[in-house]
Order: sequence, then C-alpha cells, then structure tokens
Amino acid sequence: MKPKISRDYKFQTFGEADTVMVLFEEENGDPRYLNGDDDSGTEYNAFITHKLLRGRTYILRVRLYFPGLSGETAVMMW
Repeated sequence: MKPKISRDYKFQTFGEADTVMVLFEEENGDPRYLNGDDDSGTEYNAFITHKLLRGRTYILRVRLYFPGLSGETAVMMW
C-alpha cells in the first residue's frame, strides 16, 4: 500500500480467528519490519497503530496464530 497522506494509521483484524499481524516497509525491494501485534484488539484480534509516510510502500501481513487451524477474519485500515 502507498498512503497518499502522512499520518497515523490503524490496522485491526475482526472475527473469531486468532490472528497475528505484521507491518513492513519495502526498502530496496526487501521488507523491513516496522510493527507487529498478536492480541491487542478485541478477543484474539490484532491491532496496530503506526505512522505511514506519503509515497512509501508498506506491506501488511496477516496470518492465523496456529498454522494448523482455519478461520475467517477481516482486516480494516483507517
């Protein structure tokens, strides 16, 4: 994602799945870790607040905490 405005953004997962979320900035074609979360949201959901800068490229990765399980989740950015 490439934000059009530099500001703090919030990312949160929603649903019954136990999620882990990690935010990276793409730097010279490689992802560089910025922030991550497991259970700061409601129930077992992940929540991150981080300042994103206009014109830079970011990657948000979401997965289930337990790789062998399945579940549904949604991600919201605001």
